[in-house]
Amino acid sequence: MTSTFAFFKRFIPCWVVTYCLASILHTQMVLTGLVQVDVAIPVADWVSMTAYDLWGLLPAYGSATLGAMLIAMLIVSWLVQHQSRMLTLVLCMCAGALAMLVMLLAMQPIMQVTLIAGARSSVGMALQCLAGLLGGLVYAMLWHHQRHE
Repeated sequence: MTSTFAFFKRFIPCWVVTYCLASILHTQMVLTGLVQVDVAIPVADWVSMTAYDLWGLLPAYGSATLGAMLIAMLIVSWLVQHQSRMLTLVLCMCAGALAMLVMLLAMQPIMQVTLIAGARSSVGMALQCLAGLLGGLVYAMLWHHQRHE
């Protein structure tokens, strides 16, 4: 298996997990904020808004997470080539979380707005980083699996 193909076999699931979790967590933060100001939101609307955001955020936020995670996983792939399973796991998870943090922090000065409303608070920012961390975990698990095929 070529190294490029192997990389993308790890990267695509990593990005899908990261983007889906980031989008879902963003929506839940926004809806929770509305509930806190006494807006009644039926469960069906929670579900439909979550699904709508998953699809609706894909062009802009999906592309941004793709770019951030791609850079992070390319760098971490180079760093962990001959490392232990535990160090690979830690580095991949940190790289994913850091990629999301840097991407979100970079959006503000570039676009003069925080596009991801769910990341405007420290809790929201932490949840977005958690999405990257879990994406990095997927990447590390697939890395280990490929090394032992």
